[in-house]
Amino acid sequence: MGFYRIQPAVDGSLGSLAAFEPGFPNRKLLTFHMELEDWQGNDLINTSPGFAATRRLADSLSTSGLTGFQLKDMYLSVSVEGTDALRRIDSQIPDLVWLDIIGEYGVADFFLNHDVPELIVSERALEFLHGFDLSGADIVTVTP
Repeated sequence: MGFYRIQPAVDGSLGSLAAFEPGFPNRKLLTFHMELEDWQGNDLINTSPGFAATRRLADSLSTSGLTGFQLKDMYLSVSVEGTDALRRIDSQIPDLVWLDIIGEYGVADFFLNHDVPELIVSERALEFLHGFDLSGADIVTVTP
């Protein structure tokens, strides 16, 4: 089975309500707060080390049978730049869900690289994700 590193579009930064698990500074989030600074409409976005999915993607993931993630509530705020970006494309604030990556390395469909919090997915997960807008993401084949 193949594995792929996905680097989603970065449409925001960590907000002040983000908190990290002790012993894992800047690596493992306890709470995820994204401040939206841009919006390109992708179904999967990143603010390292957190990943957010649109409600459309999250709802599909919840019944997909894929492994290695939990869908959680997150905090979302919008910066002045984010507000301008939404107005520019005449869009509403997106309904985002925290895609918390918890999978075992090289075993689950979704897991994180050991060294840096990069998202790695199985071939099965990538095929599923291709049904959604990943136009802002870089996707590269990797060996876990």
